[in-house]
Amino acid sequence: MDLDPHTLQQILSRIHQQMRCPQCGQRVPVEFPSVQVVGDDAMLLQLKCETCNAYIVLQASFKGIENLSAAPYDEDLTANISTTLRMPDEDLSEIRKRLADSDGSFSKMFATEDATTGDA
Repeated sequence: MDLDPHTLQQILSRIHQQMRCPQCGQRVPVEFPSVQVVGDDAMLLQLKCETCNAYIVLQASFKGIENLSAAPYDEDLTANISTTLRMPDEDLSEIRKRLADSDGSFSKMFATEDATTGDA
């Protein structure tokens, strides 16, 4: 299953809200490094209670995750690259063109149009 970072954070937040240590009853921290394995329909987390040092292995099912995921943006005006992890095709073609035109030169790659054409 493909999870974007925001959906994963929402899942971890919901687990944190509900998770208590089975030995001492205290709240258990649930953070990104706790995630050990992500499968198609579930993930495994290894948690540690900071109060009693108990280790907890938790399986979280992705049933109902479609309600957590944000719908893709129809327009790129408000697109957040970290959410979609995808660039508009026009931007990608512009980057490819600039890479080809610069021949590996950093100054050519990031020069403005006025500087490259000599127009002031």
